[in-house]
Amino acid sequence: MSLPLRDGPTPTSRLRVLLLTFEFAPLGAGSVQRVLALARGLPASGIDLDVVTVRAEDLASWSAAPVDSSLLRVLPDSVRIHRIASGFPPWYWSLTRRRAGFRVAQYSHWGDPVSFFWRRPLLEQLDALVAERRPDVLLATAPPFGVAVLARLAARRYRLPWVVDMRDAWTRWCVAPYPTVAHYLYARTHERAVLESANIAVATSHVTREQWLADMPSLSPDRLTTIYNGYDPATVPAFAARRTAAPDGSAEADLRHVVYAGSFYYTPEARAATFRPIWRRSPYQWLHYRLRREDWLYRSPYFFLRGIQRLRVLHPDLARRLRVTFVGRVPPWLPSMLAETETADVVTMLGPVPHAEALRLERQADALLLTSAKVVDGRDYSIAGKVYEYFAAGVPIVALLTDGAMRDLVSESGLGLLADPDDADAVAEVLARVIAAPDPRRLVERNEAFIAQFDHRLMAARMAACLRRAAAEGYRR
Repeated sequence: MSLPLRDGPTPTSRLRVLLLTFEFAPLGAGSVQRVLALARGLPASGIDLDVVTVRAEDLASWSAAPVDSSLLRVLPDSVRIHRIASGFPPWYWSLTRRRAGFRVAQYSHWGDPVSFFWRRPLLEQLDALVAERRPDVLLATAPPFGVAVLARLAARRYRLPWVVDMRDAWTRWCVAPYPTVAHYLYARTHERAVLESANIAVATSHVTREQWLADMPSLSPDRLTTIYNGYDPATVPAFAARRTAAPDGSAEADLRHVVYAGSFYYTPEARAATFRPIWRRSPYQWLHYRLRREDWLYRSPYFFLRGIQRLRVLHPDLARRLRVTFVGRVPPWLPSMLAETETADVVTMLGPVPHAEALRLERQADALLLTSAKVVDGRDYSIAGKVYEYFAAGVPIVALLTDGAMRDLVSESGLGLLADPDDADAVAEVLARVIAAPDPRRLVERNEAFIAQFDHRLMAARMAACLRRAAAEGYRR
């Protein structure tokens, strides 16, 4: 599923790389994990790394994710971090906190506002940094997609070869619609320009790469590659540990625990806007455009909770032994969803916890829950970052996955207990197997060779190979 990279020149000296990323530690968002793993691993592959990112205090306005200062401790001392202002003025946040103001901003700016507000502080920093460090190559990671736009500008300004690392699929990222088809076409123009001008464009999903080639046949397949996210191999021995055993005969010893870690990326309002017919939309929504329809209710726990309802009908004795823990921010719609499905009594919502604690909960679970969005008449490109943590844990995955990249990987891993989310009986039977098994981990057989390729050190080594190849090629006019 991943594209082998063309062999680059044998490194004879360390490579100087500028890494542009808007979101970075100590922000405890899932989007930070990949870039943090790259910053941690690239120096071991002969990369001298300068990270240019946003000040932590500015990210508080940008993201509701918690701050986790422990994330920075894993970085080698050789990584230099340059924190600059985001460029967003206070009035922008005041404006967009109001619904009407958000709509004004949405329609007024054609692209990602990061490409507008971060431009000046970023170029001022790069002018000084490029003169001082004389980098060999530029690496940019997006989203925010405005970072890719600015990286293309910077590559031209400083005549640098560059690699773009696309963690999401830009115009195919259809969580919310574009204000108009013109806004979509504007983004599509920038997306094409970025993919055509970069020495190498990296996708995190094989489905994303396939979609790039289908949408833009003029792109060279040789310049598009897939580098998946990964897991920290240092955690794997610890992941073998089971949940602390309860005394024999105790009520706790008879329970089975299913854990979900992370966000669900679903809102009822966005889903309603996706599927509401045009004659029932508000006037401001009449011109909304989306390339395709994605049902993010499937990314929520709704179909899993329906499975628990059916489990109570089909296997009431087993259902009494089930406990579920959701780790991460509690969205406002989740309590009412639990009430609707009558499952609040078996679900614990922990809220955000440090990443290390989330990993501990995952490895001590009897099973881990995984969901995916449903693309109408298509395949889902998205692969949640938690997938690789789940792989490392070696715990059975209750996989309510639609057709797409995530289902491909989980099927190959050997850890998946897959069920069609639309079939509540099938979900119930998977849960019944987990609860009834003396040791749920014996229900699956981990594909060691497949999972080993997601060691994040290999991810960093593959990115280093891309960077050396780009540096050897030089700036593309």
